[in-house]
Amino acid sequence: MYVDSHVHFWQPARGDYGWLGPDHPLLYQDYLPVQLLPEMTVHGVEAVIAVQAAPTAAEAAFLLELAQTAPAIAGVSGGLDPLAERFDAELAQLQANTRFAGVRFGGSVFRAGRPAAEQRRLRAALASLQQVGLTLDLLVQPGDLAAVAGYLEEQPQLTAVVNHLGCPPVREQPSDAWLTGMARLAELPRTAVKLSGMITMAGGYRPALLQPYVDRLIQLYGPDRLLFGSDWPIALQAGGYGDVIRLFEAVLGDELAEEEKGKIRAGNARRLYPIQR
Repeated sequence: MYVDSHVHFWQPARGDYGWLGPDHPLLYQDYLPVQLLPEMTVHGVEAVIAVQAAPTAAEAAFLLELAQTAPAIAGVSGGLDPLAERFDAELAQLQANTRFAGVRFGGSVFRAGRPAAEQRRLRAALASLQQVGLTLDLLVQPGDLAAVAGYLEEQPQLTAVVNHLGCPPVREQPSDAWLTGMARLAELPRTAVKLSGMITMAGGYRPALLQPYVDRLIQLYGPDRLLFGSDWPIALQAGGYGDVIRLFEAVLGDELAEEEKGKIRAGNARRLYPIQR
C-alpha cells in the first residue's frame, strides 16, 4: 500500500496558476480527484497529500473544499507567501481545517540578498509553522539548498520535506551544490525528502539515470526520512501513474528490507504530515 505524498489538483479557470497556460495543452485542463481515484484503486494507493499549484490561500481553500468530498485527500499543503504581512492571518484561517497539513515555500524566498525585513518575516513564518505543528514543503533547486539549510538550522524542531529529490540535474553532470546541500540538510533530523517528480526529471522510465541520486539519498536520510510521491498530473508528461510507481519501485532496489520499503511507500508520510490516514 502507498500514501502518495505529492499530487496536484487544479482547475485552470480559477485563474491563479501563473505558470499554467495553453502552451501546456496536456496540463491546461481540469485535474480533479475523480480522475485520480481509479488509478489509486488499481495501484493500492490509500491516500494522497494535495500540494499547492498556485501561491495563494484561495487555492489552498479550494483544495480543502475538494477534500470534503474526496476522503482520499488526507492532507493539503498550501501555497502561502511567507514574506507577506497577511501570512499569519491566512495560516490561522486555513489551520482551522483539520485537513490542512502544511505549507510549501519556493527556494527563492531563502536566497541571499533579501532585505532584512523580509528575512525577519521568513524566520517568523518558519517559527509559526513549527509552533502549530505543520509540515514545510520545499520546492528548491540545488543552488538554494545551502541557504535553506541555514534557515532550517535555526528551527531544528520544524518538520521539513524537500520535494523532488532536491531537483538534481539527473540528465546533466552531477551537481556539487546538490551533493553538499542535501548532505547538510540531512544533518537535521526532522528534514526528509520526497522521491517524487522522478519520471519527469528523467524524461520517462529511466531508472539508471535516477539510481545514483536515490542511492545517495538512502545513504544520507535512511528509510525513515524518504517518502513516495507521484507528482501527478505533471508526471503525465513522461508516463502514466503506473509507470511512476514502477519507476519508484525500480530505484528502491533490493537492498532495503520490505519493512523499510513500507515506510517509504506510506508510513513516513503518515508520520511526517499531521494526517489521520
